[in-house]
Amino acid sequence: MDANLLKIFIAAGLIAASGGMLGSLALLRRMALVGDALSHVALPGVALGILFHFNPFLGALIFLVFGTFVIWAVEHKTKLPVDTLVGVMFTLALAVGALLTPKEDILDALFGDISNISSLDFWLASITSIVIIILLLMFYKKFTLSLISPDLALAAGQKPHMLELLFLMIFAFAVAVGIKFTGALLMGSLIIIPAATSRNISKSMNQYLTLSALLGVLGAVLGVLVSYFYGFSPGPTFVLFSGAIFFISIFFRR
Repeated sequence: MDANLLKIFIAAGLIAASGGMLGSLALLRRMALVGDALSHVALPGVALGILFHFNPFLGALIFLVFGTFVIWAVEHKTKLPVDTLVGVMFTLALAVGALLTPKEDILDALFGDISNISSLDFWLASITSIVIIILLLMFYKKFTLSLISPDLALAAGQKPHMLELLFLMIFAFAVAVGIKFTGALLMGSLIIIPAATSRNISKSMNQYLTLSALLGVLGAVLGVLVSYFYGFSPGPTFVLFSGAIFFISIFFRR
């Protein structure tokens, strides 16, 4: 196995594992589509990175962190649902991104391309994904309680509002690294599909969390392998394999 293919496997696997694990918690709050919508907030940052020749990951991350903080602050002020605010932000960002992104780069921005990953992108994606996984493992019990019942979490001495900010920031970082793999248009698949599949077949919360990550890795490995041997784009291939596994899991639903 050549070194570049190994880097692609590792980066795609870690990105998919962190996305799947994050999705397992997002589904508890019915926030599955937030990841898909939030990915569009990154598009202006990706476009600026392409236009001014700096790493698009950094541009995406800046826009995502800013957008996430705005969503969190407005939600606290107005009590509007998170998905409503994300919807407003993502349509605005999508319009700006569509205007700024050069036509020759629009497909990579929308669908991703991890097959030409640079050393810098590899380390950024790998380290960020590992940090996301560690944070989710550290806080998943608190996240679970605060996402299911903020009032119960408050009664238990937690700070649900601050936990939600932390969760949304983790979301932002996961989306920023995931765009390299699946692009802004398909990013939601990394979060939604492995977690939905795991929910069908899991018997406990720990199993649900673990299987979400492992199913993400499985889809990523299959997607990268097929793209390597047959020349397909890794992101859409990942989505197709993950979707097929989801429909198979329906027949084994617990």
